[in-house]
Amino acid sequence: MRSIRLVAAIIRWDVIREMRRRDTVPNMILFALLVLFVAQMGIGPDRGPESAAGRVGPVFFWITVLFAGTVGLARAFSVERESDGLGAILTSPADLGLFYLAKVAATWAYVMVMSAAALGIYSVLFGFSAWGKLGLILGAEAVFSLAYIAVGVVLAAMTSSTGGASEVLLRILLFPMMIPIVWLTLRTSERLFEAEIAGGALGPPIRPMHFFAAALAFDTIYLCAGYLLFPKVLEE
Repeated sequence: MRSIRLVAAIIRWDVIREMRRRDTVPNMILFALLVLFVAQMGIGPDRGPESAAGRVGPVFFWITVLFAGTVGLARAFSVERESDGLGAILTSPADLGLFYLAKVAATWAYVMVMSAAALGIYSVLFGFSAWGKLGLILGAEAVFSLAYIAVGVVLAAMTSSTGGASEVLLRILLFPMMIPIVWLTLRTSERLFEAEIAGGALGPPIRPMHFFAAALAFDTIYLCAGYLLFPKVLEE
């Protein structure tokens, strides 16, 4: 119970800080808007599942969620870095693994707000209309985002001391590790978005329930590894 209260207190502090500064979530949404807008301009005006936008649009959507989410990850330790708060966290009696879980939860909440906004932007720009699968798409966004945030929080802490190069280094380290979950997400997107993606070159479509089972397994592995590695990363 004490651990739960500690995690809840850290999440509440992080959310209150974001509500005061109002920079992480708006920046992510703006980044998502720009990426999807440029992608739609390059594809053309045709819409619908059989059009180029319908076949390529889901790929751009997940790329947007991934890239825009890294904006929030890069800001995960901005306050601690600017105020030299990481040293105080290291010397506190709190479990660093719980601090990691709280950071993951807070960042995941920010990214989910951005993902929901990105889906709305995508529906307008790319003519998405399969609203009967909205719940499945939001669920896919949730497990997909949790996977890269679980890894990204550890990498953000690792690269936070590199100054201006931290965001670039974060993406270089993160994206190769996300290839398996991206591949799974694109394969199930053929059913979620009702469109053929990459001409079937990625393999047959995956049923959403099978995708959720595999993605949750990835999430669990990443969270457990992050919980164990995070204290060591901060100490180094």
